[in-house]
Amino acid sequence: QDGCWPNASRRMARRPVRLKRTFVAPLIASAIACTLASVPVERSGGNLVREELPKKRSAQGSRRWQRAVAAVSAEGQAQFMLQADAAKYNSTRLFIRSHRAQTYYPRRYLSFRHRRREGVISPRRRRTLPDPLFLLQMLDECTSVDMHNHSGDDGGLLWSTKTNIWYEGDAGLVRYDAGPQLTGGSLWKDNWGTHAVHGDPVTGKLYELQNNNRKVLKSHETFSYIQCLRDNYTTDGVGGRLGTPIAIDDYMAFVGGGEVAVQDKNNIWYVIELGCTGTLNTTSLGVDQNSPRMNAKRGEYSLVSCERGQRGGILERDDHHGGQRSVVYPNYPHNRVLRRDIPSGKVITLTSVRDMSDACSLSVDYDRNLWYWHGESARGKREALVACEARLRAPKGPPGAPGPKGEQPKKAYAGAPGAPGPPGKVGHWGKRGPVGNPGKVGVRGEPGADGDKGKTGAPPPAPQPITGKTTVPYFVGALGLHVLMLGVVYMILSSRATKPQMAKKAEDAGADMDGHEELERPEH
Repeated sequence: QDGCWPNASRRMARRPVRLKRTFVAPLIASAIACTLASVPVERSGGNLVREELPKKRSAQGSRRWQRAVAAVSAEGQAQFMLQADAAKYNSTRLFIRSHRAQTYYPRRYLSFRHRRREGVISPRRRRTLPDPLFLLQMLDECTSVDMHNHSGDDGGLLWSTKTNIWYEGDAGLVRYDAGPQLTGGSLWKDNWGTHAVHGDPVTGKLYELQNNNRKVLKSHETFSYIQCLRDNYTTDGVGGRLGTPIAIDDYMAFVGGGEVAVQDKNNIWYVIELGCTGTLNTTSLGVDQNSPRMNAKRGEYSLVSCERGQRGGILERDDHHGGQRSVVYPNYPHNRVLRRDIPSGKVITLTSVRDMSDACSLSVDYDRNLWYWHGESARGKREALVACEARLRAPKGPPGAPGPKGEQPKKAYAGAPGAPGPPGKVGHWGKRGPVGNPGKVGVRGEPGADGDKGKTGAPPPAPQPITGKTTVPYFVGALGLHVLMLGVVYMILSSRATKPQMAKKAEDAGADMDGHEELERPEH
């Protein structure tokens, strides 16, 4: 700047200044000291080019150059960034390029586009999300306290931080100490009014949702900004602008794990990364696939509205299932707490709760495994603040220390033979195979040749003379037996021949008597 180096800007604008390499460090140190001592009404910048000799020099003596970009903000902060291989030169020189400082404009006088061009608003970038929030179990094991003396009638949302539970009543903003005992109740700020404040259960940070006019977001407006808040509810930072403004229907917001989920008037789910500055990444998840809307009046899966037209709950991210997001909210008059996957719309019941009585929002205590809700005339109290037990999935811890070095494996020996196993089951019968093809008829063989004539056989033996003699008694006996047999045969044949003749004679005798009648004897 001209206050430190008179006419330096004028000389640098005319020609580069050549300096030896030994003056690089003193020059940069002087520039930083001069900038920090100056009045923070200007921002300046410059380019430093440093020569670096390569490890192996070529025959022509070429050298490699690196460019260092130096930027000094109006608040006196200097930043240096080295860009490798910016250019190649053949001389050992150090060049300092500078220009006159630009005028600094306060943020309130700059438009968004001009602030983006001047570097006041950083370009859109992916922030590192905190640990995901996922509820394993929500129990109806609760303690309660009556807030009516502090809050008056019920009004708006309920949220919590690391140390406190907050509720927006008609009398103002009510505060209680976080924990199961619900102590330390007080009216922290009277006439608080209506706000759209939510607390991230994981980080404990506070955020307020705003419309396109940087006012409190309400139903049927355009969600455009997120304003960070300190613990005393003063603003922290300039606020972040949504990458895509969202025209909402009824006010519904679900916060957790560094993100907030909302639904637009076309039933499309959006997830926005929470942040205090710059452009906030806004992701469209798609249309909710469950036809009944969550803002339906006392529907089966609906979320009732607070008296000021707001609805609130928790946003989960399940890293065990690819980062699936879901919203958790009270479901009155069905007295349940529901989990609804987005955008699929699949709904499951996390727990059933006795007499939730117009519960329109809930919050989770990430450090104490609790969840909080408010119900009018619940648990026998006019304005009940209720703390119940919960089980949350613990975040991944840091990697453990490496284990001790393992022992060298020893030589293995054959073990004893094992006992024989049980006999196997009998296998199934195999299927009958296909019928085989019939074989071919063999070729008929040719007749064989005539065999050789055998040798002449021996002559038959000579007949032997009869030596036995028939005796007379034997002959007479045989003859008598023969005659006897003939007689028997004759008698049998004769008896058969006489039977028809006798029958005929009997018929003839009957015929002769047919012509005569038996005369009656005269009576005397």
